[in-house]
Amino acid sequence: MTSTTPEGRLDLGAMPVPGGFFLLRDVRPTPFAATPQPGAHRHVFSYRDSEPGIQQAAVELVRRARKKIFLASFRIGDKALLNALFEAVERLRGGVYVITAWNERSLSRGLSALEEDAGADIAAQRHRFEEMTKRGIFVRGYDNCHAKFLVVDDEAALVSSANLETSALIDRPERKVTGESGILMTDAGEARRLARFFTRMWHADCRWEAPPGEAYALARRLPTRSPCRPDPPLDSRAGVIWTHDDERYILRAIHDVIDLARHEVLLATFGLRGLISEPGLLHDRLAAAVERGVQVTLLCRARNNLAGHRDEALALSALGVRVVGDSLNHAKGVIADGRHGALFSANLDGEHGLTSGAEVGVRLDGSPALAEAERYLRHAIEHADLEFVVSPTQAQLNARLGAEWRRPWPGPALAKMSVDDEAWHALAVVEAPVLYTQSRGVTRLHAGGGEWAVDGSRLTMTKTPQRASQTRDMMNSWWAGPANGDRRGFCSAVLMRE
Repeated sequence: MTSTTPEGRLDLGAMPVPGGFFLLRDVRPTPFAATPQPGAHRHVFSYRDSEPGIQQAAVELVRRARKKIFLASFRIGDKALLNALFEAVERLRGGVYVITAWNERSLSRGLSALEEDAGADIAAQRHRFEEMTKRGIFVRGYDNCHAKFLVVDDEAALVSSANLETSALIDRPERKVTGESGILMTDAGEARRLARFFTRMWHADCRWEAPPGEAYALARRLPTRSPCRPDPPLDSRAGVIWTHDDERYILRAIHDVIDLARHEVLLATFGLRGLISEPGLLHDRLAAAVERGVQVTLLCRARNNLAGHRDEALALSALGVRVVGDSLNHAKGVIADGRHGALFSANLDGEHGLTSGAEVGVRLDGSPALAEAERYLRHAIEHADLEFVVSPTQAQLNARLGAEWRRPWPGPALAKMSVDDEAWHALAVVEAPVLYTQSRGVTRLHAGGGEWAVDGSRLTMTKTPQRASQTRDMMNSWWAGPANGDRRGFCSAVLMRE
C-alpha cells in the first residue's frame, strides 16, 4: 500500500516492492591474476580483462596429444581451439572424439535455464559441426550432456564450467568474457577415470552421431553397451566427480562440503531452479549450517529476467544466505573454510544437474588448487556488479534495477497533480510495483492492473485496478523483448494532490 497522509500525499518512491531483485552496485571489476600452483591439480579460469587461462589450457592440451582426444561441451566455437583440433586430427590421423548436446532440435529448443542464449546462433553452431566432421572429427550428440571437459591420451584432463566457445574463454570488443572456473589435472589416474566416463557416454548415452566424412549427416543411433565403467569417487579425496543417472556424486560432494563447514561456505552457480520444491537438495543443509553459525555467501548470475530465479534467490536469502549477483558469472562450485571444496559444471538446479543429466566436476580437498579456486571466488564476489535486495523500494528500483529496459522516472521528484477522488483513492491503496510507460509523449502509470494517464499536472484513471499480479506480469514481460521505442521503468515520484 502506498504511503498516504490526510493532506493527500503519495510517496511512490518509498513503497517497498515485494520479492527480491538484483540491483546494480557501484563497483569497478578488476582483473584476476593467477599465482603458481604445485601439484597435479591447477586452477584455471576466465574473467573479464584477465588472461584467457581456460582457453590456453585447452589449446595446450590438444596440441600435446599423441594418441587421442576426448572432448565434451554443450557448445563449441572458439577459433583457436577449433584450429588446434583440426591440426590434431591431421596429426593423429583421426583420434578426436566430441560429445555435445547437439541434435537437430536441441539448440533451437535450447537449455535456456542452464545456459544463457542457449538457442542463439544455431546456423553458426551447425556450420562448426559440419566443419569438424569434414575435417575428420567424430561427433556424437547426447541430449542431456551439460558436462564440459577434455581428456588427452588418458594422461591429462581439463574440467571446468566453461563451454569451449569464445564468449566463455576470451574477451571480445563487443562483450566481456563470462566468469568461469576449472581445474587442469595431470594426474593420469584421474584422467583415466574421466576417459572411462566419456567412453560410457559415447557408447551408452549418445543417440545422435555425425561420423567423419565429406557430407555432414546427423543421424540417430541406438545406444550400445559400454566396454567400461568409471570407478566411483572416494569421499573427501581430490578427484573427479559427476552426475549421471542415479550417480549423484556432485550433489553428495556439495552436501559433504557444507556439512564439514564450521565458519564459512562459498557457493557459485549460473542458475537457480527447483530448490524450493525440494528442500533436501540444498535448503536443509544450508539452514543447518546457518543455525550453527556458518556464514554462507552465494554468487550467481544476476538474472532479473527470470522470476523463478529471483524467487529461488529470495528463498535462499530467507535462510540467511547472502546472495550476490554478477552479470557475467558462469562459474560453479562450493568451498568450506578453505579446506574442503569442489568445482563442477552443474548449476544449483534440482531439475537438471544435481539429480539428472550428465555433469562433471573435481573434488579438491587437500590440494593447493583449492586455495586458488577460493581466491578466485572471493575476487568474483568482491567485484560482483549487482547485489540481491529483498523488498527494495520503488526509488531503489528506479535508480538501480539491473535491466536494459529500465529508464529513470522522467517526471519531477515532487509532482503536484489535479485528480478526482476515485482516481486518487484507487492509486492510494494499490500494492507495488507502480510502473510507468511513456510513448509518443504520453505518460501512464500502471499499478494493481489499473492505469492512470498523466497529462501535465492532471492525473486521470483510464483503467480500474483489478489485481496486483497483472502489473507484476507486465513487468516480467518487459524482459522478453524490445521496448519498441517506449520508455519504461518505476515511478519514484512523490505525488501531491492539488
